[in-house]
Amino acid sequence: MTIRTDDQSTRSDVRGQSQAFGPSAAPTTTRRSADEILSPGLHPVVGSDPAGRRSFRRAWPIVVVDLVSLVASLVLALLILAVISHISGNSLNRFWRNVVQDIDFPFVALAMLGVYGLYRQRYRRLRHGSFGDLGSLVNAMAVGGIITLGISSLQHRLTGSAEISPAPLFMMALCAVATVPAGRALWWWLRTGRARDGKRRGSRVLVVGSGMMVERIRNYFADDSGIQLVGSVDDNPVPGSSSIGSIADVSRLCVELDIDRVLIGFSQTHPSETLEQLRTLQGSVAISIVPRYFELLSWRSQVDDICGLPVIDVAPAQLSPAAAFIKRALDVVGALVGLVLLAPVAAIIAIGIKLSSPGPLLFRQQRVGRDGRGFTMYKFRTMKVGAESERDNLTVFNEVDGPTFKMRRDPRIFPFGGFLRRTSLDEIPQLYNVLRGDMALVGPRPFIASESEHIHGWAARRFEVRPGLTGLWQISGRNHLSFDELRQLDYLYVASWSMWWDLRILWHTPASVLRSRGAY
Repeated sequence: MTIRTDDQSTRSDVRGQSQAFGPSAAPTTTRRSADEILSPGLHPVVGSDPAGRRSFRRAWPIVVVDLVSLVASLVLALLILAVISHISGNSLNRFWRNVVQDIDFPFVALAMLGVYGLYRQRYRRLRHGSFGDLGSLVNAMAVGGIITLGISSLQHRLTGSAEISPAPLFMMALCAVATVPAGRALWWWLRTGRARDGKRRGSRVLVVGSGMMVERIRNYFADDSGIQLVGSVDDNPVPGSSSIGSIADVSRLCVELDIDRVLIGFSQTHPSETLEQLRTLQGSVAISIVPRYFELLSWRSQVDDICGLPVIDVAPAQLSPAAAFIKRALDVVGALVGLVLLAPVAAIIAIGIKLSSPGPLLFRQQRVGRDGRGFTMYKFRTMKVGAESERDNLTVFNEVDGPTFKMRRDPRIFPFGGFLRRTSLDEIPQLYNVLRGDMALVGPRPFIASESEHIHGWAARRFEVRPGLTGLWQISGRNHLSFDELRQLDYLYVASWSMWWDLRILWHTPASVLRSRGAY
């Protein structure tokens, strides 16, 4: 490859090397150094772009999106109140006067979003999402409503203008809790959509390290269109790993590849050498660290310090009797609502199955549930009759490790059944299992008896809770995960359970289902 000295050609050559790290690239046992990839005389300084200005340039679009969402919450709240109050259509002018009168709320609430750090925090996260901000969002809207009420009262005393009543403010804040996350999700979806050339847009990540950890990171990122794994660097790459430079090249690669975040994985290089390079990036590029023993940690783990030494706790489970009661109540209500709302969809699916394949509508299978007890799990049938007896003949085509069996092109699945599997619509009857108490809305996925025999030791804690209709599997890769990773996720869920975690999994499940990654 010929290296030209102009900045544009250098960037093009480096991007060409980074593309070799994609999923379709074959692993290589050699590593080209950064001096071979970059122009020898080019030594840009990462810190030349102040962090404050860079953060502002990245934050202002979402500020505009939030302002539009808050104005929408104002209009929506007043419309709801108008409908409740049965105001006639002749009161349109009055409605718009109320909109102008209450226009202070969107701007005050926007300021509160900044005060609560919802713009700084967004760019500290590797994966963008609104669920983690809900608590701060609710507080910001509450404080914003109180401040708006105070401003309105002051204006009324000084100018005699109309005073805002608490009811509209409460409705605006309530609507904003829905419109702000929705607006952000829409903006992020448009921003990370696929370009015409098929390349993904989103946060560009450079990994420090090599080996199985990097492959695992790549698999995790493959499920998120908002993250683009550019490549990895290491001084002594594990044989078979691809690398686009050494750790000393991190600063230059961050500039040339327009890196948004550096993720520290596992490397054989001495930490002091890596630390020296990373200190030059602070304030200009976001840095994240994969901790050792990450299998024990969850998002509920907290960082503490002992005389300046950072430590991370292993979050304990919080399944108290009261929490267990609330979880079961949520399961019953959710299952009832789901069965009622999805009844028309289930009727259409029943017709589709009958027209596609002769046989029963439902597939019944014995699964192992809580405390190792067996139960009958129900699903819409997606395979031809007698498919279970043909499994032994297809074992050699198994595409997943361990005792589980999955085939991407399973010949036993009829076309309409394949659609049901990709969309997870075949699992609607499991809401009946949830209602009966065999399953929960969230929990480890139930194994069949032959698969459960391989679960022992620490992994057997999965049997302490009811199996779930959705869980960490569904939002973490589904069938693309290894059997060992599945056991670890189940253990992590049970060992660190909380009601907030259940709600978070339910929040992310629809997006995972729509992506259909690993569903077959």
